[in-house]
Amino acid sequence: MTSSPRFLMFDPTGEGWPGISLPQVAFAGKSNVGKSSLLNALAGHRRLAHVSKTPGRTRGIAFFEVEGRFAFVDLPGYGYAKVSREERTAWKALVEGYFSSCRLLRKVYLLVDARRGPGEEERMLSGYLAERGIPYRWVGTKIDEIKAGGRAAARARFAGPEWLERGGPPVLVSVKTREGIDSLWRDIRASFSA
Repeated sequence: MTSSPRFLMFDPTGEGWPGISLPQVAFAGKSNVGKSSLLNALAGHRRLAHVSKTPGRTRGIAFFEVEGRFAFVDLPGYGYAKVSREERTAWKALVEGYFSSCRLLRKVYLLVDARRGPGEEERMLSGYLAERGIPYRWVGTKIDEIKAGGRAAARARFAGPEWLERGGPPVLVSVKTREGIDSLWRDIRASFSA
């Protein structure tokens, strides 16, 4: 990398992020899918994104500058945290506001635990992105926890309906073994060169 990754901003309201002028890719997923760990692995920095032992602690959008040329966007997790309905509504408005207004967003990476595959919440999010013409790609996390004989089944979890296939073939990754990290990086770079 040409320069060290760095934290830019934590925006809990949606008022600050329009000031960031770098092209961006965003990472979305359930609160326990390993989003922060993956961001740290991609950036080569163990403590860039805070990894909490209690999923669902991220209550806003975090921005990180990478290589001095673009930004990683860590969206608040969903589907796990025990929070009030009001907080969930606020999170939804924050994320949808970002998706609908950010002209520098190049792609959204939809993170899913590869052992389980996408579910109803992922279907809804991918449908939302597709309706707005926002490119996305499926990323299956924690692939190291699936034995070699189960990899085909893991990939098959991302096949089938249009809402799954529209994102293209999934990238299966492991933060622990770094499997798939280089492939994901290639896709990220291609997103910025497109």
